[in-house]
Amino acid sequence: MKPTTWTVETPGRLDATVRALAGLSNSKARHAVATGKVSVDGRRVLDPATPVAEGAAVRLDMAAPNPAREEADGLRVVHRDDHLLVVDKPAGMVTAPTPRDTTGTALHAAAALCKKGGRPKVVHRLDKLTSGLLVFARSAAVARALRDALDAHAVQRVYRCVVEGVPAEAEGLISSMLVRDAGQGRRGSRPGTFRVRDGRSPSPGPMPGVGKLAVTRYTTITRTAERAALEVRLETGRTHQIRIHLAEMGQPILGERVYARTLGAPRQALHAARLILRHPVTGALLTFASPWPDDLANVTPRGRDW
Repeated sequence: MKPTTWTVETPGRLDATVRALAGLSNSKARHAVATGKVSVDGRRVLDPATPVAEGAAVRLDMAAPNPAREEADGLRVVHRDDHLLVVDKPAGMVTAPTPRDTTGTALHAAAALCKKGGRPKVVHRLDKLTSGLLVFARSAAVARALRDALDAHAVQRVYRCVVEGVPAEAEGLISSMLVRDAGQGRRGSRPGTFRVRDGRSPSPGPMPGVGKLAVTRYTTITRTAERAALEVRLETGRTHQIRIHLAEMGQPILGERVYARTLGAPRQALHAARLILRHPVTGALLTFASPWPDDLANVTPRGRDW
């Protein structure tokens, strides 16, 4: 059966609507909804009892993937093969177990999505309140290859965010030596090492002394008088790097609660939007994208227009 879309004329339960429109039995209509074959106004609905209004667009696609095989605890598969698992992580989920978060992590959910084949291994991390693309390796050898690629800046990680205030320059390169305690028990730049350069500048080397070099490039996508939407590219991957650098530059991310106190978003308005890498086994160039998430859809100046 080819994918088909209907406009609802008589409101009612979703399973009854699908049964009537597609000519299915009661059980087949319920099963189609529960296994992710049905969407309403462009959004997949899994509850057969969902009410459907007159005029709604109901689409049935019997080839659509079963979310039980593509999602676990809100983690969505973007790409999966024998060597890699690329997922879209929701905000509120930590990447891997910590003393505070021992279950319900992205690593646990990834393991549920890789029941056959190698158990996933952490390659890089996203903050708990940051959403977006995350890659896991399915063998120790692939994990080493991906970490080496990250260290060599051969993996492109592009983030989108909305910040308070507007950067003085539309494009820039931020660098510093990050330390675990820059004061008040928080991570930050070692005093005297924070720099903002022209966006076309080459990546600087580390400065003598304690800390780890952190390099962040940003581009202003759009702005208002009070805010800016930025695209940010990591050249290094230090803990909280983007949040620290933008806060120290004077444009903290909306919803930031550690390195600044900003309003305007239900959580930190930071999303891992694009990931570009060479497959560590086949050598193929892989490009992945994740749309701006629904929970930040009303955060201006971009919102759903990302």
